[in-house]
Amino acid sequence: MVKRVLIAVPNDTLGGAEQYLKMLCSYFLSKGFEVDVIFLKRKESFGWVDFEFNSNVHLYFTNASSEKRGILLFLYNLWRLRKVCYEYIFTSHVHITGLLGVLCSLNILKKRHFVGRESTLIFDRFKGLKLFLFELYYHSGYPALDLVICQTDLMADSIRINLPDLSKKIRVVVIPNPISWEHLYGTYYEPIALPGKGPTIVAAGRLIPEKGFDILVRSVKNLVVVFPEFRLLIFGEGNERIFLNKLILELNLEENVCLMGFEKNVIPYFQSANLCVVSSLIEGFPNVLLQMMAKNVNIVSTLCAGGIDLIQGLYTAEPGNVDDLENALMRCLESDNGSNRELFDKYLGDRRIENFVLNIDQNLKEGE
Repeated sequence: MVKRVLIAVPNDTLGGAEQYLKMLCSYFLSKGFEVDVIFLKRKESFGWVDFEFNSNVHLYFTNASSEKRGILLFLYNLWRLRKVCYEYIFTSHVHITGLLGVLCSLNILKKRHFVGRESTLIFDRFKGLKLFLFELYYHSGYPALDLVICQTDLMADSIRINLPDLSKKIRVVVIPNPISWEHLYGTYYEPIALPGKGPTIVAAGRLIPEKGFDILVRSVKNLVVVFPEFRLLIFGEGNERIFLNKLILELNLEENVCLMGFEKNVIPYFQSANLCVVSSLIEGFPNVLLQMMAKNVNIVSTLCAGGIDLIQGLYTAEPGNVDDLENALMRCLESDNGSNRELFDKYLGDRRIENFVLNIDQNLKEGE
């Protein structure tokens, strides 16, 4: 009998957590598994379209326009799968991990291994009612987990400090984010003709406050003096679009800063850019940084997550500091960073998805 994997996702857009789950889908398909992918929302993008004609992948969308409205339909789809015994269940969002954990505890969902990954620093990022709800998900669903994956030591310490009783019941481990080696290194991407005659800076992520794109826009204001024709291209969609457009106009940067919207594959833009930048205020660990490092040697990142300060070759800045980010961008643009290729490739070599899954299996065995 073919082994099956269940992957639960809030929506079909490809943020860092969703890209991680999609990598797992591709990996287990390559190993002969069948994969069920279940979404809280309706289909809204082309993020998973490459699996639609694969008979070994089953995509379960709801018809809901929001995650809240989709919960009952999401639970109904899981109920339909109650007779399946999954070799692995994978999640990467606290609310979804909590929901599936409750279903596992009630034996509605059957599994051999349930692996949840933390996608952000919940206790640093949220407060009040929202944090209270997350804590409910932790305490109600997480006891059913066989493994909790944290991306950094900082994230694992946060779980142990804020959830001391729970962390004694479940196995919490640190496994750095994986990359799809074939997607980043094994695929040829045609160079893209980028707009403008000056240097092009590329950033990508959801247009939400935590990504710090307002800080990034402010930080490039003075670049016009040195590089009058530079372009900053920001890929992604979100609730901050109107605010960011207004900010761009206020700073008279409409000729230099472009909100590019959703792009299914931003890798060619990372490859063709003169510089790539991560401007986040706080992250679990930004997967987009790893993608940028695979395709470019000129990288600036805020110290938005544990471990970034240890990566050789990066130009770093304090999160939320306009002047610090501006200085890092300027230094990177004016420097020869060709030697970073060897440094970045060495760093990324240990993060292949194959090694990541092997690490999961080893930790699962140790926890049995």
